[in-house]
Amino acid sequence: MDRDTALTKIKKCLALAKSSNEHEAAAAMRQAQKLMVEHNLTEADAALSDVSQVAQKTAMKTMTPWESSLARAVADAFECDLVWSTSRKLSRSLRVVSERSVIFVGVGAAPEVAGYAFDVLSRQCSRGRAAHIARQPKACKTITKTARGDEYAMGWVMAVRDLLAAFAGSEANTLLIEKYIEINFPNTTTVKPKDRAKGRNVSNNDFFQGHHAGKSAELNRGVGGVPERGLLA
Repeated sequence: MDRDTALTKIKKCLALAKSSNEHEAAAAMRQAQKLMVEHNLTEADAALSDVSQVAQKTAMKTMTPWESSLARAVADAFECDLVWSTSRKLSRSLRVVSERSVIFVGVGAAPEVAGYAFDVLSRQCSRGRAAHIARQPKACKTITKTARGDEYAMGWVMAVRDLLAAFAGSEANTLLIEKYIEINFPNTTTVKPKDRAKGRNVSNNDFFQGHHAGKSAELNRGVGGVPERGLLA
C-alpha cells in the first residue's frame, strides 16, 4: 500500500471514528491508528493531504498594488492563502525572461476556483487598464500613462473586492493552510508591490473611473467551480 492510499484509508477511518455508534467509532479509530503506525503517518498528515495548490500566471511583469490586492481579495473570498513566485526561463529567442505567478493554497477545490477567478478578473482589469491608458492625451509621458493606468486598475479592484465579499467563507482551514505553506514554501520572504503612481500626475478621477467600471465585473456562476452563492455583475 503506497502513502496516498494509506492516507485515503486513514481519513475514511477517522471520519468513521466520529460515528455515534461507539463500537463502530472505536473500531475505526483502532484501524486508523494501526495504519498510521504502519506507514509512519499522523492525523496531521491526513489533514494536510486535503490541502493543494494551483499556480496562475500574472499579467504584470512586476508586482503592482492592484494585482496584489486582487490576488488577496480572491484568496480571502475562496478561503485560500497565497504565495508569489518568480521563475526564469529561456524564450524562443533564447533570452532569459522572468515569469511571475501567484500560487493559491487551500483545501479541496478552493485553489482551483481561486485560480480561475483570479485569471478571469485580472484579464478584465487588464483590458480596462489598457483602454484607460489608450485614452490618455498623446502628450502624456509613458510613465504618466502607466501610473494613471495603475490607479484606474486599483479603483477597479476595490470595487470587485467589495463584490467578492459575497463569496467569503469561514477561516476554519487557516491553520492547516499555514502549515502546508510552512512545509512546502520554507524560504518565502515578504515582498512589497511597486507603486508606480506615487509622485506622478494622477488624479482621483483615474481611480473613480476604474471603480465605476469594476462594478460591472463578471464572474459567471458555476463556471470553473465557482459557487452559486454570488455573481459579480
